[in-house]
Amino acid sequence: MAKTFLCRVEEVASDAPKEITLRDGEKVCVMKSGDSIVACQAHCPHEGIPLREGCLDGTTLTCLEHLWQWDLRSGEPLGLAEAPLTLFEVEIDDEAVYLKAS
Repeated sequence: MAKTFLCRVEEVASDAPKEITLRDGEKVCVMKSGDSIVACQAHCPHEGIPLREGCLDGTTLTCLEHLWQWDLRSGEPLGLAEAPLTLFEVEIDDEAVYLKAS
């Protein structure tokens, strides 16, 4: 199974999403959520606001434009949010974070 390098583990913050542009131009956000590193779509499904500008609190990601929130364990919407967040499977190997191929 092919995988795509995203970043080094030490580059992933627990207080803010890191936006990464993949080779095909698609963007994903990577962040620490609890004890895990997660990757999700890079833009809010509501109005396309970059989630790298969002607020991360444990397992909850908040888009600061209209306060939509998601549970980063499942991608499920919380509070005002009306649409789920797409999560991507990641793999940690030798202190590097990879996006698993789907």
